[in-house]
Amino acid sequence: MSQDLTVNIKTTSDVPQAMDRAKAATTEFGKQAEAVNKRFKDSIKDILLSTVGPMAALALVTNRINEYFEKIKQAQVDANQSALDGINERMAKEDVYYARKIARLKEDKKETESARLQPQTTAFEFLMNDPRAKDAFGFKPSKLPAFGLPGVTVGEQIAEGMSKKANVQEQIRKIIAEDLAKNGMIPKSGEGVKANFKGPEGFGNVIGVGANPVMEAMAEQTELARQQLVELQKLNANSGNAGVPTDFTKNTK
Repeated sequence: MSQDLTVNIKTTSDVPQAMDRAKAATTEFGKQAEAVNKRFKDSIKDILLSTVGPMAALALVTNRINEYFEKIKQAQVDANQSALDGINERMAKEDVYYARKIARLKEDKKETESARLQPQTTAFEFLMNDPRAKDAFGFKPSKLPAFGLPGVTVGEQIAEGMSKKANVQEQIRKIIAEDLAKNGMIPKSGEGVKANFKGPEGFGNVIGVGANPVMEAMAEQTELARQQLVELQKLNANSGNAGVPTDFTKNTK
């Protein structure tokens, strides 16, 4: 009995001291953790400063280099345009000739690519917008959204695939050719090529363009000259001196 009491008293008397020691240990641990955290932050700051400095300098140098090459590129473009326009008399003829040759090659390549892609573009637009696509191909563009293609409809997706097919392009061209024939823009099937001239009044008019304004002005001047000649002939007819015209202001007839 006395032994149990001793143990209880000892345990009770040691509790405050154990609590104090635990509190002191916790406080010390907190201080150490704060010190470690501060050292970590300072280390990160040092690392960033040591890294950002050279990176910023590198970025500045890179921008300067890019600006330099952009200026050179723009100067080359301007020089090439001067050669094409023929406005720089100091340029050698060889440079001007070759600049224009390259420009023609680039333009030809561009036109060739456009000609290659246009049948597909025409077919796509026909399928999407012309109601005859339903009779010709049984196609009616659906406006439902295409799966997995944001902003694209099912109709556009199908029309895109159909427009790449050569037989579809050919059939659509035949339909459009019928429209041209109806409007007189091309000969109808079985008809020969008709001349695009009207006769003397048109002076070589081209269908859809109208009379040549220069030729019309010349025709008006010719008509005025003809009228003046008629009046002179009348005056000469009233003359009685072997073809020498009299003073028509004194003629009382």
